[in-house]
Amino acid sequence: MRREFLLITLLLTIMYPDFACAQSLSPSSNPQSSRINLKEITKKATSGSIESQFQLGFAYQFGKGVDQDINAAVRWYRMAADRGDPSAQNNLGYLYETGPEGIKNLAEAGKWYMRSAADGNPVAQLNIGLFYLEGVGGQQSSQDAFYWIKRAADSEYTRAMTALGYIYATGQGVPKDPDKAFKLARKAAGKHDPGAQALLGTLYAGGLGVSADPVEAVKWYRKAAEAGEASAQYGLGVMYETGHGVKQDLQEALRQYRLAGERGSVEAQTELGEIYELGKGVKVDYQEAIAWYRRAADSGNAHSATRLGTMFFWGTGIERNLAEAVKLWASAAEKGNSYAQFNLAEMYMAGWGVPRDFAKAYSLFTLAGKTLDVSKQLRELSSKMNQGEAPNDRLLLGDN
Repeated sequence: MRREFLLITLLLTIMYPDFACAQSLSPSSNPQSSRINLKEITKKATSGSIESQFQLGFAYQFGKGVDQDINAAVRWYRMAADRGDPSAQNNLGYLYETGPEGIKNLAEAGKWYMRSAADGNPVAQLNIGLFYLEGVGGQQSSQDAFYWIKRAADSEYTRAMTALGYIYATGQGVPKDPDKAFKLARKAAGKHDPGAQALLGTLYAGGLGVSADPVEAVKWYRKAAEAGEASAQYGLGVMYETGHGVKQDLQEALRQYRLAGERGSVEAQTELGEIYELGKGVKVDYQEAIAWYRRAADSGNAHSATRLGTMFFWGTGIERNLAEAVKLWASAAEKGNSYAQFNLAEMYMAGWGVPRDFAKAYSLFTLAGKTLDVSKQLRELSSKMNQGEAPNDRLLLGDN
């Protein structure tokens, strides 16, 4: 049963590769080179050469021939960006998105990505599309995400083709279309894009847009995994754990999960948490479980937050802490995890770690009841309310 559950979960999530925003390279910039004529380039940049201004921004950003200095990189990129250079505009946006405190400014990032995208830069078109897709800075819009990512993909930008494939595979803002997803993934994978190879593996694993072929799925997962693609490492781990397309090997599955988890895959981090908490093929190790759950929960994974909250509630491998349990369950409940909603409702009904509040308990049990049987709890709660133990009806019917 667990094997099938893992594979179904893999296919339902269609794990996203790391669609981190990308940067532009000018035709004359060579990121491999560490030698630049700083004096000559600075003289040209000061005299107004847009290309030299971009080169200096790039050099200071990466410490190529100069000491790394992000502030200097921003300054030189901005000079070129203000004069309409799309590559500088995109890279300036990147620094505003990913830079350290004092530089990071998502509103500025979005502004410069948009200016570059409007000028036809496919890298910036993907970046602003990802802003809309992921809701960065509160700009979530599936329609706008599709528009910009498709424009970049139509320019044959490989990473954008992969992103568009994922949109079609998951149906974000568009009707699901596995056939289009497969065609895009196959084309981008042929250009050696690891994210596309990972998507191709998932499509072959589930028979989405193509006949199911677990052996072919493993082949593509492995290609992407060897290139360091975390979603593919997780997918390959699932195939090894379930024995689909490859001989079952729990140790290799664990190795792949760890590789993926270290590279930021929340699916792998969650899986590792369960493996170590429950001793699935390994010795129970609560400290490892807590560490992996925490990493996934901090990245917003509701399931890990729910499991970690339960460990804090019972004091499993850690000092019991009801306040921390409530905090974790509240976070997961807001994301729609029915078990977190149920657990939190129990806390409010009993007054464990929180003030007793039947109104919140009733609301949370009702939410959990969309997927769980809470009829017993609601009857018990109704009985308490009828006996006058609950807050008044106005609170019960209010927003919670």
